[in-house]
Amino acid sequence: MKGKILISSPSLLSDMIFYKSIILIVDETDEGHTGFILNRPGGLFLIKNKNNSFGKKYEFNFGGPVSEHTFYIIRNHNLYNESLIVDENLYWGNDVQLIIDLVEDGKIDLEDVLFFQGYSGWETEQLNDEIESNSWIVIDKLDKNIFDLRNKNSWNKIINELDNKYKIWSNSPDDISLN
Repeated sequence: MKGKILISSPSLLSDMIFYKSIILIVDETDEGHTGFILNRPGGLFLIKNKNNSFGKKYEFNFGGPVSEHTFYIIRNHNLYNESLIVDENLYWGNDVQLIIDLVEDGKIDLEDVLFFQGYSGWETEQLNDEIESNSWIVIDKLDKNIFDLRNKNSWNKIINELDNKYKIWSNSPDDISLN
């Protein structure tokens, strides 16, 4: 599962955490799976201000309901030894300060980094059961760059590109009771 994308299916309409979510699975162990919700802005941000000049805004996505007091990053460069590889040229870790310092020093581009608060996690059989019950649509590779999926409307676009049976859901409101 590592490196695969989970797209929440319309069967998760009542799940307020994973409804209309796109998750990148970044790790797989004997105990389970770890992933980050790519398209859920977290509302938490940091503005780093050096030398009293206008600073950069670092927005943190809501990565999931597990370990919400821990912060993580996904980036397309291996910048330090503690990085874990997800896929070719895609890494994750939790040295947020190092990444912010590298952005501030102009060594990496902010557009090549995603910041997360918390993560999504499943025991191995738990995720397998959810996939079997059609809660998740599993995609091996997307034609899109994962950094372009930060937008909240990314789920609608992807679901619209999938099988015709999902198209009706692509324009559904966030609150399905308004439909």
